Amino acid sequence: MSGDAGRARASVDMDRRLSDKQPDIRVTTDALSLMPVVELDPGRFGSAPHPASGPWTATESDGYWRACLRAGGLVGVDPVVPGSWFVAIDALTSQDALIKALHAHLGDSVPADDELGPLCGGLALADGVDVLLLPTCCGDLGDVENWRKAAHRLSESPEMLWIGHPWLMAWHDAPMLHVREEPEGGIPAQPREFVVKPEILQRAVRLAAQALDAFSERVASALQHIPGVIDARATARILVGRRAS
Repeated sequence: MSGDAGRARASVDMDRRLSDKQPDIRVTTDALSLMPVVELDPGRFGSAPHPASGPWTATESDGYWRACLRAGGLVGVDPVVPGSWFVAIDALTSQDALIKALHAHLGDSVPADDELGPLCGGLALADGVDVLLLPTCCGDLGDVENWRKAAHRLSESPEMLWIGHPWLMAWHDAPMLHVREEPEGGIPAQPREFVVKPEILQRAVRLAAQALDAFSERVASALQHIPGVIDARATARILVGRRAS
């Protein structure tokens, strides 16, 4: 499902009320950051035997993911959290690895820019070395703008912060911002609520946007090696979620 389709569904399904589940409240520190990550879907790179039936462990998921990427010629990348398929953009240092990741997103024929969306993934919320939140289904790098709006939110009324689904809810309770997981289908069983200094989250958004701008230059360079790309710089801005910046 595309990010736009997911947002449309979310806008119908939720009415900006918080769930009635008691949250696990956590106060974050000044080391809070937003890490841009891309999702490397293993099925887009190659195939490998699936782990045994039933819920996969993080080790099983990681082994399957690495085997599929290896089958597609992509090695030497690690997920930000074991068992996830999210890779920090800073970890895609090899142009060959970046070209393979772009091929996986674009497919065999490069879509026109008006049919193209940002790379799947989004922003991982971290506090120091601890990753607190990962993007969810249908999230993409363009969600940096949703984080920007949340970071500057002044209303006490909770509003959706789209990172995919399940999404987050954000509101201002002076002098702090609150960001809370919103369960979908009973997941997570106990939502977490993060209490954040607005200025710290605003700084995290600025730094993430700067990282995406720098990533755009590397993506543009890699796109020059992909047939069918007409304007590498313009296409790169779309792929990193910075089309209008």
